[in-house]
Amino acid sequence: MKKIYFTFALVLLTCTLAHASELVLRVNRKGQFVVSASNQTQTSNINNYTFYNLYGGNTPVKIVEKSSGQIIFKNTVNIPDNTQLVAELDQFGNLTIVESNTLGYNNGGNGGWSGNGNVGTVNYGNNGNGNYGGGYQHNHCGTHPNNQGDGYYNQGQTNNSNLYFNQFLSSLRSESFDSNRLQNAKVYAAKTNLSASQIKDIAATFTFDSNRLDWAKAAYNSCYDKGNYFLLRETFTFSSSYSDLQDYVSVQ
Repeated sequence: MKKIYFTFALVLLTCTLAHASELVLRVNRKGQFVVSASNQTQTSNINNYTFYNLYGGNTPVKIVEKSSGQIIFKNTVNIPDNTQLVAELDQFGNLTIVESNTLGYNNGGNGGWSGNGNVGTVNYGNNGNGNYGGGYQHNHCGTHPNNQGDGYYNQGQTNNSNLYFNQFLSSLRSESFDSNRLQNAKVYAAKTNLSASQIKDIAATFTFDSNRLDWAKAAYNSCYDKGNYFLLRETFTFSSSYSDLQDYVSVQ
Protein backbone atom coordinates (compact mmCIF):
# COMPACT_ATOMS: atom_id res chain seq x y z
CA MET A 1 0.00 0.00 0.00
CA LYS A 2 2.83 2.44 0.88
CA LYS A 3 4.40 1.70 -2.49
CA ILE A 4 1.15 2.62 -4.25
CA TYR A 5 0.90 5.92 -2.38
CA PHE A 6 4.53 6.71 -3.13
CA THR A 7 4.06 5.96 -6.82
CA PHE A 8 0.93 8.12 -6.95
CA ALA A 9 2.72 11.01 -5.22
CA LEU A 10 5.65 10.72 -7.61
CA VAL A 11 3.36 10.76 -10.64
CA LEU A 12 1.48 13.77 -9.25
CA LEU A 13 4.73 15.66 -8.60
CA THR A 14 6.01 14.85 -12.08
CA CYS A 15 2.79 16.08 -13.69
CA THR A 16 2.89 19.27 -11.64
CA LEU A 17 6.47 20.04 -12.59
CA ALA A 18 5.84 19.16 -16.22
CA HIS A 19 3.17 21.82 -16.47
CA ALA A 20 4.66 24.47 -14.18
CA SER A 21 4.74 27.86 -15.90
CA GLU A 22 5.53 31.35 -14.63
CA LEU A 23 4.34 34.89 -15.28
CA VAL A 24 6.57 37.86 -14.47
CA LEU A 25 4.59 41.08 -14.80
CA ARG A 26 5.48 44.74 -14.45
CA VAL A 27 2.79 47.42 -14.30
CA ASN A 28 4.35 50.54 -15.82
CA ARG A 29 2.03 53.14 -14.33
CA LYS A 30 1.63 54.96 -11.04
CA GLY A 31 -0.47 53.62 -8.19
CA GLN A 32 -0.87 50.34 -6.35
CA PHE A 33 -2.61 47.37 -7.90
CA VAL A 34 -4.11 43.99 -7.08
CA VAL A 35 -3.01 41.51 -9.74
CA SER A 36 -4.50 38.05 -10.29
CA ALA A 37 -3.22 35.27 -12.54
CA SER A 38 -5.30 32.08 -12.57
CA ASN A 39 -6.18 31.50 -8.89
CA GLN A 40 -3.26 33.51 -7.46
CA THR A 41 -3.51 37.14 -6.28
CA GLN A 42 -0.69 39.53 -5.36
CA THR A 43 0.00 43.15 -4.42
CA SER A 44 3.37 44.92 -4.66
CA ASN A 45 4.79 48.27 -3.61
CA ILE A 46 7.06 48.38 -6.68
CA ASN A 47 4.49 47.09 -9.22
CA ASN A 48 6.45 43.94 -10.05
CA TYR A 49 4.66 40.59 -9.74
CA THR A 50 5.83 37.00 -10.19
CA PHE A 51 3.43 34.05 -10.36
CA TYR A 52 4.81 30.51 -10.10
CA ASN A 53 3.33 27.05 -10.72
CA LEU A 54 0.77 28.16 -13.27
CA TYR A 55 -0.85 25.67 -15.62
CA GLY A 56 0.08 26.23 -19.26
CA GLY A 57 -2.49 27.55 -21.70
CA ASN A 58 -4.89 30.47 -21.61
CA THR A 59 -4.46 32.07 -18.18
CA PRO A 60 -6.96 34.68 -16.95
CA VAL A 61 -5.14 37.83 -15.82
CA LYS A 62 -6.83 40.74 -14.06
CA ILE A 63 -5.27 43.98 -12.82
CA VAL A 64 -7.28 46.21 -10.49
CA GLU A 65 -6.34 49.66 -9.19
CA LYS A 66 -6.24 49.20 -5.43
CA SER A 67 -7.56 52.61 -4.36
CA SER A 68 -10.49 52.91 -6.77
CA GLY A 69 -11.27 49.26 -7.50
CA GLN A 70 -11.21 50.03 -11.24
CA ILE A 71 -10.30 47.13 -13.53
CA ILE A 72 -7.54 48.39 -15.80
CA PHE A 73 -6.83 45.05 -17.49
CA LYS A 74 -8.81 41.84 -17.84
CA ASN A 75 -7.95 39.26 -20.48
CA THR A 76 -6.56 35.77 -20.98
CA VAL A 77 -2.84 35.42 -21.67
CA ASN A 78 -1.49 32.31 -23.38
CA ILE A 79 1.37 30.88 -21.30
CA PRO A 80 2.78 27.67 -22.84
CA ASP A 81 3.73 24.71 -20.63
CA ASN A 82 7.14 24.98 -18.95
CA THR A 83 7.47 28.63 -19.94
CA GLN A 84 8.32 31.82 -18.11
CA LEU A 85 6.49 34.74 -19.69
CA VAL A 86 7.76 38.27 -18.94
CA ALA A 87 5.18 40.97 -19.64
CA GLU A 88 4.63 44.69 -19.14
CA LEU A 89 1.39 46.65 -18.85
CA ASP A 90 1.68 50.20 -20.20
CA GLN A 91 -0.23 53.28 -19.07
CA PHE A 92 -2.88 52.71 -21.76
CA GLY A 93 -3.84 49.23 -20.53
CA ASN A 94 -1.96 47.26 -23.21
CA LEU A 95 -0.05 44.17 -22.12
CA THR A 96 3.11 43.45 -24.10
CA ILE A 97 5.02 40.16 -23.91
CA VAL A 98 8.67 41.12 -23.43
CA GLU A 99 10.27 37.67 -23.16
CA SER A 100 9.29 34.00 -23.37
CA ASN A 101 11.77 31.59 -21.78
CA THR A 102 11.56 27.82 -21.64
CA LEU A 103 11.95 26.58 -18.07
CA GLY A 104 14.22 23.62 -17.35
CA TYR A 105 17.32 22.62 -15.46
CA ASN A 106 20.45 23.69 -17.24
CA ASN A 107 23.36 21.41 -18.00
CA GLY A 108 25.68 23.14 -15.57
CA GLY A 109 24.37 21.08 -12.67
CA ASN A 110 23.82 24.08 -10.41
CA GLY A 111 20.04 23.72 -10.30
CA GLY A 112 19.41 27.11 -11.93
CA TRP A 113 16.81 27.81 -14.58
CA SER A 114 17.83 28.40 -18.16
CA GLY A 115 15.85 29.97 -20.98
CA ASN A 116 15.84 29.79 -24.76
CA GLY A 117 15.27 33.50 -25.31
CA ASN A 118 12.36 35.33 -26.83
CA VAL A 119 10.08 33.94 -29.51
CA GLY A 120 8.33 37.15 -30.48
CA THR A 121 6.01 39.68 -28.91
CA VAL A 122 2.26 39.72 -28.40
CA ASN A 123 0.41 42.90 -27.50
CA TYR A 124 -2.81 42.12 -25.64
CA GLY A 125 -5.55 44.70 -25.55
CA ASN A 126 -7.86 45.08 -22.60
CA ASN A 127 -11.20 43.30 -22.38
CA GLY A 128 -11.94 44.67 -18.92
CA ASN A 129 -14.25 47.38 -17.70
CA GLY A 130 -11.74 50.20 -17.99
CA ASN A 131 -11.70 52.79 -20.75
CA TYR A 132 -9.14 51.01 -22.90
CA GLY A 133 -11.08 49.17 -25.61
CA GLY A 134 -10.98 45.44 -26.27
CA GLY A 135 -9.48 42.71 -28.38
CA TYR A 136 -5.80 41.98 -28.81
CA GLN A 137 -3.16 42.30 -31.48
CA HIS A 138 -0.50 39.77 -32.40
CA ASN A 139 2.88 40.98 -33.51
CA HIS A 140 5.03 37.88 -34.01
CA CYS A 141 8.23 39.31 -35.34
CA GLY A 142 10.59 36.51 -34.35
CA THR A 143 12.83 38.82 -32.32
CA HIS A 144 12.60 40.34 -28.91
CA PRO A 145 12.95 43.97 -27.89
CA ASN A 146 16.07 44.89 -25.98
CA ASN A 147 15.53 46.04 -22.41
CA GLN A 148 17.39 48.97 -20.94
CA GLY A 149 18.15 49.91 -17.36
CA ASP A 150 18.79 47.64 -14.42
CA GLY A 151 16.95 45.85 -11.63
CA TYR A 152 14.13 43.34 -11.92
CA TYR A 153 14.45 41.85 -15.40
CA ASN A 154 16.57 44.96 -15.97
CA GLN A 155 13.69 47.18 -14.84
CA GLY A 156 13.78 48.06 -18.50
CA GLN A 157 11.35 49.31 -21.06
CA THR A 158 10.37 47.68 -24.31
CA ASN A 159 11.09 49.16 -27.71
CA ASN A 160 7.45 50.28 -27.81
CA SER A 161 7.92 52.24 -24.56
CA ASN A 162 11.13 53.78 -25.88
CA LEU A 163 9.32 54.78 -29.07
CA TYR A 164 6.68 56.65 -27.07
CA PHE A 165 9.37 58.33 -24.98
CA ASN A 166 11.33 59.43 -28.03
CA GLN A 167 8.18 60.89 -29.53
CA PHE A 168 7.56 62.83 -26.33
CA LEU A 169 11.18 64.02 -26.24
CA SER A 170 10.85 65.26 -29.81
CA SER A 171 7.70 67.18 -28.89
CA LEU A 172 9.55 68.86 -26.00
CA ARG A 173 12.37 69.96 -28.27
CA SER A 174 9.87 71.55 -30.62
CA GLU A 175 8.61 73.85 -27.84
CA SER A 176 9.87 77.43 -28.03
CA PHE A 177 9.97 78.19 -24.30
CA ASP A 178 11.36 76.41 -21.25
CA SER A 179 8.16 77.13 -19.33
CA ASN A 180 6.10 75.04 -21.77
CA ARG A 181 8.67 72.26 -21.74
CA LEU A 182 8.69 72.17 -17.95
CA GLN A 183 4.91 72.05 -17.67
CA ASN A 184 4.59 69.26 -20.26
CA ALA A 185 7.45 67.28 -18.72
CA LYS A 186 5.90 67.42 -15.25
CA VAL A 187 2.56 66.17 -16.57
CA TYR A 188 4.35 63.33 -18.37
CA ALA A 189 6.32 62.32 -15.25
CA ALA A 190 3.17 62.29 -13.13
CA LYS A 191 1.79 59.44 -15.26
CA THR A 192 4.92 57.55 -16.30
CA ASN A 193 7.77 55.68 -14.61
CA LEU A 194 11.08 56.97 -15.99
CA SER A 195 14.71 55.93 -15.86
CA ALA A 196 17.41 58.32 -14.66
CA SER A 197 18.77 58.34 -18.21
CA GLN A 198 15.40 59.44 -19.60
CA ILE A 199 15.09 62.15 -16.95
CA LYS A 200 18.57 63.33 -17.95
CA ASP A 201 17.53 63.46 -21.63
CA ILE A 202 14.54 65.61 -20.74
CA ALA A 203 16.70 67.87 -18.55
CA ALA A 204 19.00 68.45 -21.52
CA THR A 205 16.13 70.07 -23.47
CA PHE A 206 15.98 73.03 -21.06
CA THR A 207 17.93 76.21 -21.68
CA PHE A 208 18.51 77.30 -18.09
CA ASP A 209 19.88 75.49 -15.05
CA SER A 210 17.00 76.74 -12.90
CA ASN A 211 14.52 74.82 -15.05
CA ARG A 212 16.74 71.74 -15.18
CA LEU A 213 16.89 71.76 -11.39
CA ASP A 214 13.13 72.26 -11.06
CA TRP A 215 12.55 69.35 -13.43
CA ALA A 216 15.08 67.03 -11.75
CA LYS A 217 13.42 67.56 -8.37
CA ALA A 218 9.90 67.09 -9.76
CA ALA A 219 10.83 63.88 -11.60
CA TYR A 220 12.68 62.20 -8.74
CA ASN A 221 9.66 60.30 -7.40
CA SER A 222 8.92 58.97 -10.89
CA CYS A 223 12.42 57.50 -11.26
CA TYR A 224 12.59 53.70 -10.87
CA ASP A 225 16.42 53.54 -10.73
CA LYS A 226 17.21 56.36 -8.32
CA GLY A 227 20.72 55.00 -7.76
CA ASN A 228 21.57 56.29 -11.24
CA TYR A 229 20.45 59.86 -10.56
CA PHE A 230 24.07 60.98 -10.64
CA LEU A 231 23.73 60.87 -14.45
CA LEU A 232 22.03 64.27 -14.31
CA ARG A 233 25.24 65.93 -13.18
CA GLU A 234 26.48 66.44 -16.74
CA THR A 235 23.32 68.30 -17.78
CA PHE A 236 23.96 71.24 -15.43
CA THR A 237 26.04 74.24 -16.45
CA PHE A 238 26.93 75.15 -12.85
CA SER A 239 28.15 72.75 -10.19
CA SER A 240 26.09 74.63 -7.60
CA SER A 241 22.90 73.49 -9.36
CA TYR A 242 23.90 69.85 -9.10
CA SER A 243 24.86 70.39 -5.42
CA ASP A 244 21.36 71.76 -4.84
CA LEU A 245 19.91 68.61 -6.44
CA GLN A 246 22.12 66.39 -4.24
CA ASP A 247 20.88 68.19 -1.14
CA TYR A 248 17.28 67.66 -2.26
CA VAL A 249 17.77 63.96 -3.02
CA SER A 250 19.53 63.31 0.29
CA VAL A 251 16.42 64.15 2.30
CA GLN A 252 13.90 62.25 0.18
